[in-house]
Amino acid sequence: MAEHLKANEFEYGDDLKKYTAVKSFQAIFKPSANFHYRAESAEKILDDPKKLRAMIRDHHENQCPRLAALDDYSKARNNAVYDNESRRVEQGKADHRAAHNFAKIINTFDVGYNTGIPIKKISASDKVNAIIQEYDDLNDVAALDSELWRDMKKYGRAYELQYRNGKDEDRSVISSVFETFVCYGLDVERTPLFAVRYLKYQLGTTEKVVINVYTDSEIITYKPTTMASLRLVEEKREPHQWGEVPITEYSPNRYRMGGYEDVIPLIDLYDAAQSDTANYMTDFNDATLVISGDLDLGKYSVDDYIKMKRNNLLLLRNGINPDGSRSETSAGYIYKEYDVNGTEAYKDRLQSDIHKISFVPDLTDKEFSGTQSGEAMKYKIFGFLQDVSTSQRGFTKGLMRRYRLLLNIKNYVRESSGANLEGLEIKYTPNLPKAVFDELKAIIDAGGEISQETLLSLASFIEDVQAEIGRVKEEQTAHADRNITQIFNGGYNGEEQ
Repeated sequence: MAEHLKANEFEYGDDLKKYTAVKSFQAIFKPSANFHYRAESAEKILDDPKKLRAMIRDHHENQCPRLAALDDYSKARNNAVYDNESRRVEQGKADHRAAHNFAKIINTFDVGYNTGIPIKKISASDKVNAIIQEYDDLNDVAALDSELWRDMKKYGRAYELQYRNGKDEDRSVISSVFETFVCYGLDVERTPLFAVRYLKYQLGTTEKVVINVYTDSEIITYKPTTMASLRLVEEKREPHQWGEVPITEYSPNRYRMGGYEDVIPLIDLYDAAQSDTANYMTDFNDATLVISGDLDLGKYSVDDYIKMKRNNLLLLRNGINPDGSRSETSAGYIYKEYDVNGTEAYKDRLQSDIHKISFVPDLTDKEFSGTQSGEAMKYKIFGFLQDVSTSQRGFTKGLMRRYRLLLNIKNYVRESSGANLEGLEIKYTPNLPKAVFDELKAIIDAGGEISQETLLSLASFIEDVQAEIGRVKEEQTAHADRNITQIFNGGYNGEEQ
């Protein structure tokens, strides 16, 4: 009896020699690819070009590849499924490669939940509120915060550069994680000693690098060089008045781990399972024809049978048994058996584990179908909320530093006097569907009262609440006037009183 092969097994033993097991993301990138840079002082590094050169080169060669891999997964360029050494490649067989962007789903949900509704910054001081509002409007901070959060949860880090332009405007921009790093001190508070931005650009066929170092008092610019040589020749020094290193690092946790980094091996497994399923479905149409029995080939040659097969026609002629009777012949196809239920259960389990471990709920799951109350939703995303609280603390720390730098320079240039962060609160509003009707019913059932202005503000089709209230009052006044007129003219609707 022929051996039955199941889907995803190899047809030939030689394939095992060609196959290389997939290395997980964690196996490829060791903890050293995500280390913080630390030093005794800024002078210890900046006064020694060799040490600064070694730090830049380490970031470029050891840390950037990890960041690039994380970026690839957010764009469905999943490394494992496109690696020929990790996939079986058989001549004449299907070789589909299906990458699934779970990383984008996880990152988008996280960003939308935390920054879909702009983060509020509220101070007890009206003067500080005015400074922050002007700064936020000038820099479109709502969009900036969203992109900073996206980078932070994608790479485990994000960088913001603050500067004052030629118009004396205080600006903020995102600094690429591929070109930026911060060196911290050895003190308990991990004070930033300096930050490095090395900007790469193409000059003809040569890639040039411009290196800027930001300390707590000045910006050091080096002459353009190449990554190969990294000759650090100082070009100029410019003082600044931010009071601290004007580059802020945002981290979701002390490990600088992104939101989907620990589920990348599961994403690889899901890609492999889906790709193998697609390969099976394609190869199913290329099943092998088997003709069994004692055939009389006197009438037809092998070429004749091949032609018949191509024309979807097969004429079989029996042979003769020793006793003179005709032998039986049969024809059929053989193919690999496919365990549909087992394969689909395997993929469902992988998908469930991806969402379970990343804490991001699968909104297509049946558990999220139907109308959900706010409280019920909170319990279903409880794990996600715990992760969010940690990320928000890290992000808040970065925001507080942003506005501390802002007030530092405002006080220095005397655009403000004595302004500080005392009483400043950072408030996050979860961007989730709200069960407003349930909340209103609970309040009313408890004996509470709600103003018309509040009720009208909850209606999505009313753009201007005050204008709507004004129109309602006008209609009420007009109706009352008509009733009075009717009374003096002989009753309501022409009836006698």
